[in-house]
Amino acid sequence: MAINITHRPDLDERVERLAAQLRLAGHGRKTAVFEKALEALEEQVGRYPSKAEIKASLGRYLKNGPRLRNAILRENPHLKEPLSQTLQDELYDERGIPK
Repeated sequence: MAINITHRPDLDERVERLAAQLRLAGHGRKTAVFEKALEALEEQVGRYPSKAEIKASLGRYLKNGPRLRNAILRENPHLKEPLSQTLQDELYDERGIPK
């Protein structure tokens, strides 16, 4: 199916503006804008981990979590239990904004 944006002047203007900003001229400039937009979207989508990657990451965290927690407590004896609340208090203010 061909893309026809002539019935949408707002989109046509945006594509023309992007073509100019990208220094694209002549025949095929609008197609080039769409190709660049698709490439950017494909790259962005590629950044999301798959369910299998998420499960593997969580598995590593669960396996290594106790060791990491103990290492944090050893290296920072001033931290108290529960560690999660202490770290929250150390890193964020009362509004939840990083200090």
